[in-house]
Amino acid sequence: MRSRILKAEAPVCQLCSFIATRPSIRARSLQIPAAAKSLRQFSVTQKASANKHRISPSSNSNGHPAVAKHYDGARLSGAVNEAQIGGDLRKAASLRDAIISKDGEASDGEVRAALKFYEDVANSLMNPLGPTAMRKDGSATSALLSINKATAKSGPLVHILSPAVEKAVGQLSELAQSILEHPPVFISPEILRLYVDLQSILRRPESLPSVFHLYANKPVPVEGSSPIRYKNPNPNKSSNAIENNVADRALQTAVDAKQLVVAMDIVDTTYNTKAFRRAKFIRKALFPVVGLSLAPVAAYAVASKLSLYQTTMDPTVATNIAFVGILGYIGFTTVVGVVAITTANDQMERITWTPGMPLRERWIREEERAACDRIAGAWGFREIWKRGEEEGEEWDALREWVGHRGMILDRTELMEGME
Repeated sequence: MRSRILKAEAPVCQLCSFIATRPSIRARSLQIPAAAKSLRQFSVTQKASANKHRISPSSNSNGHPAVAKHYDGARLSGAVNEAQIGGDLRKAASLRDAIISKDGEASDGEVRAALKFYEDVANSLMNPLGPTAMRKDGSATSALLSINKATAKSGPLVHILSPAVEKAVGQLSELAQSILEHPPVFISPEILRLYVDLQSILRRPESLPSVFHLYANKPVPVEGSSPIRYKNPNPNKSSNAIENNVADRALQTAVDAKQLVVAMDIVDTTYNTKAFRRAKFIRKALFPVVGLSLAPVAAYAVASKLSLYQTTMDPTVATNIAFVGILGYIGFTTVVGVVAITTANDQMERITWTPGMPLRERWIREEERAACDRIAGAWGFREIWKRGEEEGEEWDALREWVGHRGMILDRTELMEGME
């Protein structure tokens, strides 16, 4: 009866109505002020994924010291939480010092164990306990922070990190970078993936371009040499290409952090490299090219067999006619397929190729164009009808940067209403 009266009465502020009723009534989403848009957002799904990586304070199965309990970054003021953070940072520094102080080459297992420990610490720093613990006091603050499951799914909460957590994040990022920059440490694909995951959790993409450059150009220690000798690698070798999923996560981290220059540098050190293009050719085009090169031999063998099933002409003439027909069919279908693949443009949003770009280059550089498209979509207007009206230094720099790559940002004749 009480709830019916509340629904029928004159308009009342949502806060008073919420306090007057039970907490299970659906609350409207809070409006985030403009000043808080630059802060990192926190979602229920992130908290759930972080809880999977929580480990006991003693030790874990990998042998390295375990991370302390979760930190409440929004309300970090007591000496206990600061002591927990300081203890984990000291353990992280000791792991770094143990790797750097070794006389010989650091083993891959030690580096991976250190980065995994750093990742556990990062999860505890960046995914602390949410505001659910403050919902039971019945105050106006708890009412404002009270959001049910449906509302939590629709939009993430803004989580403010304390100065202590911000300082710890910076120190943890520098420790991980110093490990990879140490000359005897060989950066394997697994180590690079762990490092990108760590910086993605910490939301610190600034060091990713330099680490990607190190991955392809860092001198490799000669195994078994004493003192350690190094050999210079070939940065254009396909094995030195950054994996596609690693590059995608690094770019997404820079986009989420709203760092345009870092995002551009990530594209230059990942997608826009000879190693990446060679790896794509080997992975996707080498087998079809080899099959196409063997097609004439197979076509002639099939034609010679077909000539035996006829009696109207000389077998040699029949073989030549069948060979030309089979080879023509294979060539025609191959050309149609290649043109269809290289000219596909349904995936393009705001970045398109300039007229005259060779089809082979369009295909081999599609990931680079898609990365530029993601950057343009993140820095431009979301509304389609407002596209083309962006202004500012960053947008002008982005347009010029895209133009140097043989691409066009917001091609006029392809925009909505300009056909």
